[in-house]
Amino acid sequence: MTSGKYAALWNERGFTLLEALFSFFIVCLISFSIPLVIKGFSLVREEMIPPPYYQWTLFNESVRQETWKSRGMTVTNTGFSFILNGEKVTYEKYQDSIRRRVNDKGHEVVLQKLSLVSFHAIDGGVRIEGVFLDGKKLEGEFFYYGE
Repeated sequence: MTSGKYAALWNERGFTLLEALFSFFIVCLISFSIPLVIKGFSLVREEMIPPPYYQWTLFNESVRQETWKSRGMTVTNTGFSFILNGEKVTYEKYQDSIRRRVNDKGHEVVLQKLSLVSFHAIDGGVRIEGVFLDGKKLEGEFFYYGE
């Protein structure tokens, strides 16, 4: 038998209704908050993917900077390539995205979630036309001014 200040906790009365209600409240609070936490994680994951216009702007600027200094551009139906600082840089369609490769190595996704993309040779450069999965259209012309 225990004695002292803990004697009140060890008695023969059993589990009271108040204790049962308190335990039930805690279980409900935890179980009702689980869907909110899961929804929060899915919202964070969605917000981490940049919107199409932001992706296109970044893609547009990076390709424009590279092609500006390049030379010897070759355009095919699936992509285009050029020489930059002695290395072959290739932008090509890969599944539902456009990827960048250097010397036929690597896999850097530079534009994603495209339902359609096409590459067309124009005088002194390339024209890219595409459609995002949400239906937004993109188009851009990139020129090279190297040798």
